[in-house]
Amino acid sequence: MNVRELLESQSSVYAHKEYLFCGDGIWTYRQFDERVNQAANSFLEIGIKLGERVGLMLRNSPEFLFAWLGLNKIGAVMVPINTAFKEPEVSYIINHCSATGLIVSQETYEVADEVKKKSATLNWLASVEAIGDDPTLNLGVLWDKASKALKSIQLHENHLATIIYTSGTTGPPKGVMHAHRSYVLCGQAMIARSALTSDDRLMVILPFFHANAQFYSTMGSLAAGASLVVIPKFKASRFWHQARKYQATQFGFVGAIGRILIARPEDEFDPHHVIRVANGALVPENVYFAFTGRFKIPHVIDGYGLTECPSVSNNPIGGRVKIGSMGRPANLPNSGQPFSEMRVIDENGHELPANEIGELIVRSPVLMKGYYNDPQQTVEAVRDGWFHTGDYCYRDEDGYFFFVDRKKDIIRRKGENISSVEVEGVINAHPHVLESAVVAVASTLSEDEVKAFVVPKESLAATELIDWCMERLADFKLPRYIVFRENLPKTPTQRIAKYLLKELSIPEKYFDMAPYIQDKKR
Repeated sequence: MNVRELLESQSSVYAHKEYLFCGDGIWTYRQFDERVNQAANSFLEIGIKLGERVGLMLRNSPEFLFAWLGLNKIGAVMVPINTAFKEPEVSYIINHCSATGLIVSQETYEVADEVKKKSATLNWLASVEAIGDDPTLNLGVLWDKASKALKSIQLHENHLATIIYTSGTTGPPKGVMHAHRSYVLCGQAMIARSALTSDDRLMVILPFFHANAQFYSTMGSLAAGASLVVIPKFKASRFWHQARKYQATQFGFVGAIGRILIARPEDEFDPHHVIRVANGALVPENVYFAFTGRFKIPHVIDGYGLTECPSVSNNPIGGRVKIGSMGRPANLPNSGQPFSEMRVIDENGHELPANEIGELIVRSPVLMKGYYNDPQQTVEAVRDGWFHTGDYCYRDEDGYFFFVDRKKDIIRRKGENISSVEVEGVINAHPHVLESAVVAVASTLSEDEVKAFVVPKESLAATELIDWCMERLADFKLPRYIVFRENLPKTPTQRIAKYLLKELSIPEKYFDMAPYIQDKKR
């Protein structure tokens, strides 16, 4: 099944059911599908052809969905672009995938206009809203005039649907290619992951230009015949109000969002919400227990997935939950069969027994088609059908997988491997710490030193924090350098951008804790 077939099938079954909520706007399944058809017909009038790449540089909005699915309905390829990107970043993506068009808003038009002036492939810009007297195509006007019926187009489930560019933390961004089949299957896997039903309302607080909101929330809602609540931009102070207003039953979160919510003033929490499932990744214990206890959310699902291979694993909603675990391989609904396969291997590619740490490799029917225009990177990442994640993990005796660290973030000190995630977990558990990031820095003697960037909730001395760590960590894991900051750099999905912190030099104001640690050990 392709994306068009899924949408049109559900539009037929749930024609008059409310599907999309955003602001004060509400679209039924039929109204939503008809608007997508109008977008698709407009794209055909512009001359967009099967397989043509078109960039989307839009904040969360109904227009993002209309454009994305409208492109997919005619076999074009959607290329989502971070709305915070500057001209060089956007130009790289546009030129790398040879996109012929770019869809923008007032917010992103200025950058897009600069890109168009410099691009050899970009033929047109189109906006979802009027931009002064600029002749840029106004898609809203085109869509209003277009037919709500769409002619039949030959479209296979293996046709390319999207190219999503990675963050580029280990080199130039790579274009991850996904077929229509990946989206449909991920939507079906989401039903099993979250016990989704047509009564659910999924609230989207993560950006649509990220894989999470596309594969899980959007496709999960469509596959289940559920409803989708679109929040243009996550604001922690409004989260509980929005959850109650729209009667949201599920939401997805990543990165610091959990920590941000539990750190907000208690009077912002609305106990009358009806959220029953929070879908997260690498959920710390304090966030898990705050969500299930203080926030009264019955199910917090910790799982694992990548842009290259979504829906890899999760803790089963109706089964045993192991806090801190990525869970077991994901299932499809009503199948009882694993949707994905997971192995932990050593440096020679041999599978490791339980409780031994190695690199996680995964195999799945939703594995990417490859990296666009980059066969060498594709061959390095996918070997014999297995994707090498670059993540260090281990599997316990019960088949649950546990994340240790990114391979590139493992810190090597005094002949020992240190998980930055483990050290961060200890630091973040301090009652006066909001969040932290631990990275490796070069040592003058050998291997690495441990450097911790810490955002305190209130006044906190470096010595107090080290005392806390010394009670909970082996000496070789203790941070030598501590830097207090007002905030940490974030990606648009609220993950900490460690690569930016690694670029900072030691001369930034810091505390060298080595003398203090030595004195304490005497």
